[in-house]
Amino acid sequence: MLKPNKILIIRFSALGDLVLTTPIFREMKKVFPDVHISLLTSAGDGSVLKNNPYIDHIIWHKRSETYSELKKLIIKLKKENYDLVYDAHRSLRSIWIVWNLNNFGLRTTPNVWLINKRSLQRSLLINFKLNFLNNTSSQRKHLLLPLQKQTSLVLNDHTELFPDQKTVTKINNFLLKNKLIHKKYIAIGASASYPLKRWPLKYFKELISMLINQDCPVVLVGGENETENVKLGQEFSGKVINAAGNFTPLESAELLKHARIVVTNDTSISHLAEAMLTPVLVFFGATVKEFGYSPFLKESKIIETSENLSCRPCSRDGRGKCSNPDRLRCLTSLTPEMAFSIIPELNYYNSEKTANNNSNP
Repeated sequence: MLKPNKILIIRFSALGDLVLTTPIFREMKKVFPDVHISLLTSAGDGSVLKNNPYIDHIIWHKRSETYSELKKLIIKLKKENYDLVYDAHRSLRSIWIVWNLNNFGLRTTPNVWLINKRSLQRSLLINFKLNFLNNTSSQRKHLLLPLQKQTSLVLNDHTELFPDQKTVTKINNFLLKNKLIHKKYIAIGASASYPLKRWPLKYFKELISMLINQDCPVVLVGGENETENVKLGQEFSGKVINAAGNFTPLESAELLKHARIVVTNDTSISHLAEAMLTPVLVFFGATVKEFGYSPFLKESKIIETSENLSCRPCSRDGRGKCSNPDRLRCLTSLTPEMAFSIIPELNYYNSEKTANNNSNP
């Protein structure tokens, strides 16, 4: 069995994918207890992996660099003499780095592990509706496959994040200021990077109205200047708390930790929440669970259309144009009532409200 002393793991982005890499670091230490693990990641999204006790060293690198800067990085990495390099990204940049570290395959060290992105199978499913991903593992398990081949140990694929005490205190103060109680509010992630992943804004409005009518506190989460959150914040001013754009990824994760459930599009919000053991309700439209990004917590739910749409899936990540004459039918067929009916905490709010009403003369 391979017994490395120094390992380099490469994953630059995106935020959700970085969260999904977290089992790698923990399980690497389980299999190789004395190994030194370095992570090469972006200076932006990569911050979500700060404070991880299984990562010994993080190499921060900006996502857009000159060729000269990339060359300097490669020279720096060569000096580290890694025994093993795991390219968990497989971008053009990470491939170029790996090729240079092992002299284009002419050196036997470092050993190289590569993530199989299953690009061909996804393309066949999207373009020809040929499904070779029926029995595929989740992306979390898939990332662990190279390591699993090295050991008979059972590897755990749950994700995890590690907000520091400063972050914990900041979010606790936010909760106190806004009178939010642990596990008694619902977080809403109404935006997405690309349009084919966005549940209609009017549906989010209807769902939020239903939640407000049940006296359920609602917190909006997401990035800065996202149109959906801006409009929802204006629509429900004084009735919901808009935290979108106010926090770093790790701070957002800590905020989601305290939510009862997170209702969101198929985005990094769902991965942040589950890494903090908060269940999610996720809308799947242009994408499908066969891609490997489904939620894993027992309490989490996917909501996707029951209609047999020949156009679905149509995108890997929400980019592109909808070809259905009934635009975004994969998402518009998911009604607010459907989402409302499966939010598990509502029974609590209903029973508490009924009890309070009955106790009043």
